[in-house]
Amino acid sequence: MQYTLEQARILAGLTQKEMAKKMKMSEKTYIQYEKYRRIFRMDQAYLYMKHVNVPFDTIIFFAGQLQNFCSLDKIACTI
Repeated sequence: MQYTLEQARILAGLTQKEMAKKMKMSEKTYIQYEKYRRIFRMDQAYLYMKHVNVPFDTIIFFAGQLQNFCSLDKIACTI
């Protein structure tokens, strides 16, 4: 199973505000990552994975991955 950033955060039971605080960024900046308008650096992606407790290879970190995932599963994905 693959998870979007939003799905992984929700699965961890965190709000956007809580995740932003854990990631040491503003809520506005975090939302840009979650909407795939920004891309996490590797160290940020690792920290994110630790906070959501979801395996690294199951998190969709790039918009390109999201498009491929949505196409393969034939589901409606919106960002």
